[in-house]
Amino acid sequence: MKRILAFALMATSGLSFAQDPVVSAQVRMSPDALSNSGDETSAVATANGLDIIGGFNDYRTDGTIKASFGTSSDGGATWAHVLVRPPVANQTTVEGDPMAIYDERTNTVWAGAIAFGGNGGIYLAKKNIGSNTYQASVMARVSGGADKEWGCASIIPGNPNSTRLYIVYNEGVIRSDNLGSTWTTPLSLGSGLGFLPRNGPNGELYVTYWDTSFGIKFRRSLDGGLTFSAAVNAATRLATWGVQNFAIPGNFRNPPIHTMAVNPVTGDIVIMWFDQTNTVGGQRNLDLYMTKSTNQGTTWSAATRLPFRPLSQVSDMIYPWIEFTKDGRLHLLTFDTQYTPNQTDGVSHGLWDQTYYYSDDEGTTWSSNFRLTPSSWDSFNDGRNAGVSFLGDYEGIGISDRYVYPVYPDTRTNQAEIYTNKIYNPIYRPSSFNFFRGLLVSGVLSSLFLNDGNIMVARPGLTINAGEAPIQLETVTSGLTPPSQLKIYVQSSVSSVNIQQEILMLNVNTGQWDSIDVRLATTSESNTTVTVTNPSNYINVGNGQARTRVAYKPVGPVSNPNWQATIDQDVLLVYP
Repeated sequence: MKRILAFALMATSGLSFAQDPVVSAQVRMSPDALSNSGDETSAVATANGLDIIGGFNDYRTDGTIKASFGTSSDGGATWAHVLVRPPVANQTTVEGDPMAIYDERTNTVWAGAIAFGGNGGIYLAKKNIGSNTYQASVMARVSGGADKEWGCASIIPGNPNSTRLYIVYNEGVIRSDNLGSTWTTPLSLGSGLGFLPRNGPNGELYVTYWDTSFGIKFRRSLDGGLTFSAAVNAATRLATWGVQNFAIPGNFRNPPIHTMAVNPVTGDIVIMWFDQTNTVGGQRNLDLYMTKSTNQGTTWSAATRLPFRPLSQVSDMIYPWIEFTKDGRLHLLTFDTQYTPNQTDGVSHGLWDQTYYYSDDEGTTWSSNFRLTPSSWDSFNDGRNAGVSFLGDYEGIGISDRYVYPVYPDTRTNQAEIYTNKIYNPIYRPSSFNFFRGLLVSGVLSSLFLNDGNIMVARPGLTINAGEAPIQLETVTSGLTPPSQLKIYVQSSVSSVNIQQEILMLNVNTGQWDSIDVRLATTSESNTTVTVTNPSNYINVGNGQARTRVAYKPVGPVSNPNWQATIDQDVLLVYP
């Protein structure tokens, strides 16, 4: 006899997201009295979300510029402010353009930057996991001409147990196969600015850069950075300007640096940038645009403007940064004036916010915005007292398996300090599935956690007992500990009326399948969110797994004898 559990539920129809993340209040990462200002952020987080670093240019009270890193080893509960400097022989008075790299295979974090000067160059230091200290820095490249570097870590293609580090900058790409101890000489990728590397799921190396005119260029390497394809134009900007441009409220530069991310589930590549869409009353509107490639960058979709606000509204979005988490969710951080619209371009006092969005379908649709800053801040108050404001040319996001850490400047203390928010993503995707009853028509595991366009379809199979559901999808979700709250989210439809949907979970104490929710399935896509009582009954503390079934059976005359069930998402929502 099945035990019917109490539950709370929400059901809606049409497109929706499984569950919004939980966004904490703003937290300051730069608590140093010797700092006048900070900008140009770069961030990473370890897989468990405990070790986090957020780098930034630090304008010191002694007139020098250093690369500083807000560092936490306890998931953001406490922060240390650490200057990461090159070896003494390579130190200069200007050290900045921070980068951060994380390698999940070795659970290693690096913080790096550039020492600008003839004896300087690119350097990086390993972080000791579980502490707020760094090992001695290593010079990856001694060069007086190095400019804006970013790095990444991946497997060497064909060798899943390997780790190769890459740093890409204006002089080319350099590699390390010994966790950053030594580096190759640079392989030139041509001229441009903002060279950004990202890895595909099989070790592919992708690089994008701005050609300093209208184009965003793309190159790829499928042999671990030894050779690269010819550059292709991934996107063409509508308007062009150089490094200095004042097409926004606030007298600070805004070069058209772009951002790129690779979906670890599908391998698709997304590039995002900001561009001038139109003018309203003589004021220029800067909006976010994106393009996507589904074939490793061979071809690119037409540029799409993200419709975050009407064209008639005078407002701007600049400096987007995007990252994917392992579940295929795309996260976006951006400078934004939507809370202070109708400002005049070029005024000294520009009012800005930082906003966060996410997408579960690679940018086709987006969540409503999350305002990260408690109030709009004035770009004039950068703390440098230089006459012309400077807030950097980019920002960054650190991601882990479960947490997202956007890292950005905010001038509400009358100088540009660096802040973050702890964003918890409650979605736990299934690690495996099978049809206990029924036959799979189409779909793969990712169909159960990617939204729309990637769906699973099943038809009835043989049953043993009368009244048994002929379609029963069973999923296993791993990596769980007993939470404070557990929900099941299913997005589905059926092709006939009078089909019942039942959600069940395996009770680890009794070994029985408990019925969690029973309702009529809908012929148009609908969403079911069920809150499970006593969640500890359904998580095996030995292996961290939970087992769920979604079952479909006729409960009356069917309008389609060849009926099928379509499942677009089937995930657990877990809250610690």
